[in-house]
Amino acid sequence: MRRAVLATVGVVVGLAPAATAFAAAPRLLPRAWGPVDAASVVPATSAAVPATPSSSSSSPSDGGTAAPSLPATAVSPNGIVLAAHPSVLGTELHAVEVASASKRAYKATAWGELARTNLPVGLYAVRFQVAGGERVAVEIPVCAGRGRVLVNGTSVPTGGNGPVVVPLPARPERAHDVEIEIHVSAYEHRIVCGQPPKFGAQIESREGLGVLSFPSPHTAVGGGKAVVFVPPGHDARKPSPILVGAHPWNGTMWTYAAYADLLREAASRDVVLLMPSGLGNSLYTAAAEDEVLRAMDALGQVVAADPRRISIWGASMGGAGATTIGFHHPDRFASVTSFFGDSKYDTSTYVKSILPNDAAARLVNALDVVENARHLTVWLVHGDDDRVSPPAQSAMLARALRDRGFSVRYDRVPHTGHDGALVARFIGEVVNHASEMRTPATTARVSYRSVRPSDTGAYGVKIARTAAGDAFVDLERRGDGVHVLAAQGVRSIELARGALGTASATPPSITVDPSLKVEVRWEGVALPASVVAPASSTR
Repeated sequence: MRRAVLATVGVVVGLAPAATAFAAAPRLLPRAWGPVDAASVVPATSAAVPATPSSSSSSPSDGGTAAPSLPATAVSPNGIVLAAHPSVLGTELHAVEVASASKRAYKATAWGELARTNLPVGLYAVRFQVAGGERVAVEIPVCAGRGRVLVNGTSVPTGGNGPVVVPLPARPERAHDVEIEIHVSAYEHRIVCGQPPKFGAQIESREGLGVLSFPSPHTAVGGGKAVVFVPPGHDARKPSPILVGAHPWNGTMWTYAAYADLLREAASRDVVLLMPSGLGNSLYTAAAEDEVLRAMDALGQVVAADPRRISIWGASMGGAGATTIGFHHPDRFASVTSFFGDSKYDTSTYVKSILPNDAAARLVNALDVVENARHLTVWLVHGDDDRVSPPAQSAMLARALRDRGFSVRYDRVPHTGHDGALVARFIGEVVNHASEMRTPATTARVSYRSVRPSDTGAYGVKIARTAAGDAFVDLERRGDGVHVLAAQGVRSIELARGALGTASATPPSITVDPSLKVEVRWEGVALPASVVAPASSTR
């Protein structure tokens, strides 16, 4: 029995220098199978959702139904929407055939083997068959480099990069032939898709992969939307861990949705995944960083998030972005994981059009704000043979963290380059890590460097700058009160109630070396420096 799927178009995700288009790539010619009504195809991210088939529809059913706590569409008062999307409740398809465009010799394989098989760059076809019957639909997953989807020889609209649900015409006498065109890139060197295709009854759901919409000033460049993965059976009212994924160069908010191990582990650990737009190849400069934070805030309006269990990760540009965003806002994250990301950009390379000089790079270099990672758990992964982002980028960040006594794990993987397979190797552990990590309940010491006027503090310590440029403070709670160990480029420091583990009802006593010329305030009132001590900021 024939089984099929194909793949084509796209750019080389994760390979920074040149976006290679494959729009003109050759297509595999479909055979003359019976047509499907293309107008009935519903991209899983479409806002227009057709009526849900009756629950009495006859179909295989080994998936889960939507939890009662997840309404069909969640809408917040300020226009934030996590919309329902069409999905399929039924049987996963694991037996497929795959062929390259050049050889056309199909080989039977298991779906799970596709991502574990190294392939040359080029166009490939994956195909399979779906049994005919009444009220049956097939769900095509997200795949890296996915091109046309053909059902019975007819190309159906996909509506973008998300999952696609195709209602199949009744044909009990013979099976439907399905093909997906996939272009294997130099970044992946394998066929990478999310969950296996499914066939069965079409339903509406807010579980699985959906799209979060929210107000953003950057809608013209892809802002205002993020992909969200809600684990099956998840209780949206229960505060849960969130794992934020910053996509790579040439990636989109759908890039990580093609990683089956990521989705599988998130489902197993009940971790909600948030995959925002990085506004294109932005290097996560200010606008893109703000977009990620905006998406985080929006998600919290429709799905309960545990603020102490939010982690961020990314690969390539996204790895650098994860450290940039995490270090700029350390009190918002429990852990930061970077796969082969730059920690200090070389402005003589491809980044020059975005970061024209070292001053611009300083605004996004994680290495330049390493002091902020005092209470973060940082994990760096880098291939020893990486020729895009040299492993020295992770090595020097790991060294700077260790020199300060901060928590860091650095995996330098031999015989591995700048590719998605390295991400897949560790991604399950990243999810497990995110499910367990928490921000500290209290912090006795806060060191914080601000390289942008918009970054004003963390952990209840807020600074007022004297001028542009760097601003830095280092404060520690000791037995006799709060000691200001360093204050550079800062006019005043505002302490929130309970900051540094102090009492919430009364202001703490303050120790400041007079040479620092900084005022410390609590609830808007200046506090006297009751003790004078020499300032020292070490470790």
